[in-house]
Amino acid sequence: MGKLRRFAGEYNSLRHILRRRDFLALLAATVAGASDVARTGTLTRVDRLMSRNLSVSFRGAEVAMPVADIDRLLAGTNDSPTFGTIREMFARDCYFSCLNLPATTDSVLDLGANRGVFSLLALKLMGAKRVIGVEPSAKYEPVVQLLLDANGLNPSRSVRYNRFVGSRSSEKANPASVVSVETICEEQKIARLDMVKIDIEGWEKDLFGEPEWLSRVDNLAMEVHPKMAGDLTCIPAALQHYGFRFRMVNQEGEPRDVNHAMFLYGSRTGALAA
Repeated sequence: MGKLRRFAGEYNSLRHILRRRDFLALLAATVAGASDVARTGTLTRVDRLMSRNLSVSFRGAEVAMPVADIDRLLAGTNDSPTFGTIREMFARDCYFSCLNLPATTDSVLDLGANRGVFSLLALKLMGAKRVIGVEPSAKYEPVVQLLLDANGLNPSRSVRYNRFVGSRSSEKANPASVVSVETICEEQKIARLDMVKIDIEGWEKDLFGEPEWLSRVDNLAMEVHPKMAGDLTCIPAALQHYGFRFRMVNQEGEPRDVNHAMFLYGSRTGALAA
């Protein structure tokens, strides 16, 4: 019942953010993919059927999402369908929902940037002067450019590192494949990070094991992966040490400890939503 309730909530949100024709297409795709949904318990088949260029109304902004063009760019890479990203980031509002962030910001760091959708939202919704994305896979670089072009954004506001993000120690051991937050800030001449988004699928323990970089951060939102990374109690300990208020929740938004949570939100500027 929890999964059905979550799907229902997503569809209700999608009804409000998609144009009518696109929501009707979603209903048709759901009917066509119903047997796969029932068999797998996921909406992956529906996401594949929703490979169409569309626009999303999100938090007062119109965001162009050329889903079909992105899927064509990623064809043959065994990647997930792009419409699933719309469900996660727009319908579930998984990174902004628990934070009251300012309308304009200076620097935003997107760790585990993937296709660059969060970076796009930081530019459009937060008015970020600069977004630095860190993503080890270079296959997404044409997608990032496509998203910037589709939304009329200056590419000079978006910087990308095609490396893993990790601690200073990991960077010193593997400088060709790992970059630390400290190095990014030094190279980009950033004194403070207004917002950091983190989705690094197992590297959390390494990153937070040397948490000095948190002294530069005002707000963060992250997806945690305890099944991949192991015990993550170092994360709330580090946040508490650096003066953050934080909240940890499961996929349904219910409070959980870090090793049973899916998302974590933190602020030391009072931006954590009540």
